[in-house]
Amino acid sequence: MATKINARSPYYIKVSNASLNYATLNLYIYTGIFTTNKPVTAQYSITKTELGTNNYVVFEISELVRDYIEIEFDGNYNSQCVWVEADVTLYNSVGSSIGTSNTDYIALDGYGYFEEGVNPELSRGLLQSNKTIFRYDDTNVRVPIFTEDTNSVAFFYQGVEKRVQTVSTSTNTNGQIDYITVSGSDNNDTYKERVVDDGGTFEDSTCLANFLNKIDIGKVDEVWVNTDLGTDIIQIKTVNCSRYEPYKVTFVNKFGVLQDIWFFRKSTESMNVKSEEFKASIFSQDTLSYKTYQHQRQSYFVQGQDTISMNTGFLNDDYNQVIQELMLSEQVWLTKITDDEVILPIIPKTKSVTFKTSLNDRLANYTIEFDMAFDKINNIR
Repeated sequence: MATKINARSPYYIKVSNASLNYATLNLYIYTGIFTTNKPVTAQYSITKTELGTNNYVVFEISELVRDYIEIEFDGNYNSQCVWVEADVTLYNSVGSSIGTSNTDYIALDGYGYFEEGVNPELSRGLLQSNKTIFRYDDTNVRVPIFTEDTNSVAFFYQGVEKRVQTVSTSTNTNGQIDYITVSGSDNNDTYKERVVDDGGTFEDSTCLANFLNKIDIGKVDEVWVNTDLGTDIIQIKTVNCSRYEPYKVTFVNKFGVLQDIWFFRKSTESMNVKSEEFKASIFSQDTLSYKTYQHQRQSYFVQGQDTISMNTGFLNDDYNQVIQELMLSEQVWLTKITDDEVILPIIPKTKSVTFKTSLNDRLANYTIEFDMAFDKINNIR
């Protein structure tokens, strides 16, 4: 069993020996199959000498490991993590080897909170903090899990089991994280996407649109995540909001995996423009005149920045953790459900939030503002 590393927080490796003088760490970081894809040469080789006569050495590896974790989101929910092998050799004062240690890890782009202490593994089953999911009507329910310690995921509606998926372990990094869905497909959200994903042709019509507005394919109200340590039960709340255009925001959560949050209520889009300006000479000495339709003040380096403000709709206390992790995330994307999977990178602009509770506020609605993570005028070179 590989130990989980959450690479946004420090991860410490300590080695000790009564005769220790110094130690060398060889760090191998890679993706693919655990037994066959290990690099021939370590990416990092670090030597540290003990301080005084304390007979131990501590290595901190998270920043080195995180350089190799590449997270992307293009609509596909993939397992994005790396294997880490830490080989440490201990030496005495004359340079003779006095011992070795070899430890295997699986590293995700997650983090622990201060109160969770040093080297927290966090969950080895369900990879999200909330036990309630608010979903938009007729969209997929997607639950991220760590496959090594998860046995199965079952979906229920009104006490009836609708679907169960057995979870298998894998020696490949692409199988360490799985996004179990009620539809059976990780990467689609709507009926149209499910048709296309199955190889069909979607022919839109008014009658079909009216039909889809009246039914909810794959509706569930509970998800049971069965792990080696027990069962996590997630409540599913379905929201039907035909008045406003819904938005799906996907972000890298505390556990280092992709998680969705829906914004069901009012949204507002705006644009800020920045530019430089200079005064031009438009006077003609030859004619002792100037053209009144020419710009004396001229703009240059004009660029726009789009911003969108969105409202979650009414949520329960469980979503305080989701909002917190969203605002702490370094990678966030926006998907408009009415578009053909146009996914845009965004950055949370809101930097302060007051968490609401049912006791204090009865109903909790959060307004979060995001900047588009690109300039309005294409300037990619």
